[in-house]
Amino acid sequence: MKREESFGVVPLSQKMGVWEVFLIQHKRGRYWGFPKGHAEGDESPLDTAFRELKEETNLDFVRLLHEEPFTEQYQFLVEGEKVFKQVLYFLAEVSGSVRLQAAEIQSGQWLALPDAIQQITHAEGKTILAEVAKILSKG
Repeated sequence: MKREESFGVVPLSQKMGVWEVFLIQHKRGRYWGFPKGHAEGDESPLDTAFRELKEETNLDFVRLLHEEPFTEQYQFLVEGEKVFKQVLYFLAEVSGSVRLQAAEIQSGQWLALPDAIQQITHAEGKTILAEVAKILSKG
């Protein structure tokens, strides 16, 4: 079984005292999720995550909101071959104006956490956002 690893960001911004998350809709698969991608060269996981955030959304990293990344694991088929994928997501406050990467991203939107949990496509993403909500409620 082939193995892949990617790194991404759960991008948050506070608007009028309420945390919102930015979700993207990937062109390939048309699912809603978080910005992510593969490392280039000897890039660190964090550097990869923030580069992908910038490339896919034009948003900028402000600060980490949680030290430990969230882990998402799943399997899928590519041309009949099973692929095991692990993605590490860093929880971060972001800023800037959204400009989507047209080649990879279909759409994107800011959503309050409860709405984002409904919008995100895969169960793993819903679980991550539920954990994010707990972390944010602790202050």
